[in-house]
Amino acid sequence: MKLFNVFFRLIFFLTIALVPLWIQAQGNLVSATKIETIKLVNLSGKESRINLDKTIVIVFLSPECPLCKNYLPGLVKLQNANKQINFYGVIPGNSYSLKDITELKNEYGINFDLLTDRNKKLSKYLGATTTPEVFLINKMGVIMYSGLIDNWASSLGQKRLVITEKYLEQAIKDQINGKQTFKKTIPVGCLINDI
Repeated sequence: MKLFNVFFRLIFFLTIALVPLWIQAQGNLVSATKIETIKLVNLSGKESRINLDKTIVIVFLSPECPLCKNYLPGLVKLQNANKQINFYGVIPGNSYSLKDITELKNEYGINFDLLTDRNKKLSKYLGATTTPEVFLINKMGVIMYSGLIDNWASSLGQKRLVITEKYLEQAIKDQINGKQTFKKTIPVGCLINDI
């Protein structure tokens, strides 16, 4: 009877501890199948899709956005340091040609796939509003982090002298170390539009 009592208390405690995490994860859940079926276009002009067979980072970018350009070298370094995670740069809308995007890739030595989201289906599905805006999504479809890359840009035109919070880098470390954290920050940058 004592063993049953201890077992029952353990199950009760685990339920109390894990249910809030499960509920929070449900709010951050996206359909891996849905993401994988959204048609994007690669730099060769061919249809491409995002693959969620492992954890991914999606970075919404604009070739004209100064903040995006400032962050690209750091994103390349972050990709190089985390080969177990697939990075995708997504350019939403019809404002930029494949030539413009290829020039951006070559100028900044971007080592991850750049894809266009011409109809903004992925942008809308994830709720992306700004470039640069990042989403760290595990292979189960849970958004582990979304928002700012770090706290360098505190608002449009305002930059810190010293970066004190590396949001994306920390979220990647947490994911790799099995730490289940769910965080969202409000992105700062250029609004996603086709003007």
